[in-house]
Amino acid sequence: MIKVGLIGCGKISADHVSAFEKLEDAKIVVACDLNEENLSAVVEKTGAKAYKDYKEMLSEEKLDLAVITLPHFLHCEATCAAAEHGVNVFIEKPMGMSVSECEKMIDVCEKNNVMLWVGDPQRYHGGNIVAKELINSGEYGELIAISETRCTNYFAGWRPKWFLSKKTSGGGILMNLGSHTIDRMKYLTDSDFCEIHGKIHIREGYDIEDTAQVLGVMENGVSVSINLSGNAESGHYATYLYLTGGEIRITAYCSRVSACKADGVFKDIDVPYEESAMNAQIVDVIQALKSGEKPTVSGEYGKEVIRVIEHIYKEVKF
Repeated sequence: MIKVGLIGCGKISADHVSAFEKLEDAKIVVACDLNEENLSAVVEKTGAKAYKDYKEMLSEEKLDLAVITLPHFLHCEATCAAAEHGVNVFIEKPMGMSVSECEKMIDVCEKNNVMLWVGDPQRYHGGNIVAKELINSGEYGELIAISETRCTNYFAGWRPKWFLSKKTSGGGILMNLGSHTIDRMKYLTDSDFCEIHGKIHIREGYDIEDTAQVLGVMENGVSVSINLSGNAESGHYATYLYLTGGEIRITAYCSRVSACKADGVFKDIDVPYEESAMNAQIVDVIQALKSGEKPTVSGEYGKEVIRVIEHIYKEVKF
């Protein structure tokens, strides 16, 4: 049985708890959070032993994997602490708040011979998998450009306050939601960004951005555009893939795919993947941990996502 320690019991931890509930060979045995209510909810659900100090937890417990879902400014510190105790790490995205933090995390994990996975989950979403299969089929021609637009109320009252401060989050909508888009672009193109330009707008009364636009080119020549707006809950969230022989669209939070050829008539494409992206990624992590295989979404991959974001922030002097 793989013993798992959950460090951070906030909103996203519920998805992790649900994923581990479905596994027979891995179990959350300890959980840690300063918030009594959040911690109690996880303990009640999993039967895990409760801690308020993750450093104490790492010192006292013999764990195989630490799942870290803390605020962004604690990602580097907690990852290094787990690695120094010989515990493998799954860190929620974004991996760190800077490239230098990511490099430190990678170095400490390598030094202590532990594996590091990053929660960049786009390759596990059914819609993305289907879209990539269509691209690779050649039926719609060659992929030449991708554009994604996402509009949401980023400053909604339910969002924890630490998200809305640069010191604790590292940035706004680009750092948090844009990391998903960058991950998706990398997955769909099987390539890295080689040219990046961006513009952000800082929300009045805050020190983070509510809007971001990015133009880029992938190493394989595919051009990309990213449009993120955090000012209206319009529900518009779509990825458009332009090919020499047609167009592919990913909508409904990666659960729906449609495509057309030169005639412009769109047809819905079946998305047979019922498992959630979180469940699929956790299964992948556990399988790699048992087999000793290299992580599918490694620290190096997570660092590349942060490199793109950091480049834009530096370009606009954020």
